[in-house]
Order: sequence, then C-alpha cells, then structure tokens
Amino acid sequence: MDPIAVMLILLAVGAGVVIIVIRRAAVVFVLRIQDGKARVIRGKPPPGFASACEEVCRLHGLSRGEIRAVRTGAGQELRFSKDIPERLRQPFRNVWTPPPGGGGGGGMRASR
Repeated sequence: MDPIAVMLILLAVGAGVVIIVIRRAAVVFVLRIQDGKARVIRGKPPPGFASACEEVCRLHGLSRGEIRAVRTGAGQELRFSKDIPERLRQPFRNVWTPPPGGGGGGGMRASR
C-alpha cells in the first residue's frame, strides 16, 4: 500500500478518536428515563434533578428518553434524545438548576 495512503488513513482514524474523546469529556451527566423512572448513567446531576424529572414524566406521560448536560462556551446546556418531544423539553429545563458562574474563558474583558 502507498505510504501516503497509510498516513492519511492513520490521520483520519486519529482525528476520529480525538473527536470522540473531546465530545465525551464535554458531557457533565447523563440521565436515562425508563418506564418513567430517571436513572443517572454518568456524572452527577444537581441535587433533586432526577426526582424532578420523574415528576415531569409523570405529569406528561413520558416513559422513556435521555437527558444530557454538556459543557458549552456559555456554561452548560441540556440536550435531549429524540424520544423526548420538543414540547416536553421546557418542563425539564424549568426544573434544572445550572451551575453558577456561566462558562468562563472570557479573557481580560470578562474579568472587568
């Protein structure tokens, strides 16, 4: 096989691995909803968030889905699986308490 082709393949595989690692590092917590019960799969959600999610599920008849909190440049945001309809996402955001302090990384102007 051509050495340049091997190098390009290795570079593509390496880039893929780096992207996967970075995306996984951005996840703060994962909450899985099964049969209306919220279970923490990864990380540590705010106190009371899982039980509040169960209440939202009970009120709206939701039985399954997944909620992730991810780090962004502006702090953290919730992301939802396709099992959670758009109309039910706001009630979950309403019971979530994002961490204080926002995102950080604002440079000199942010510290004034």
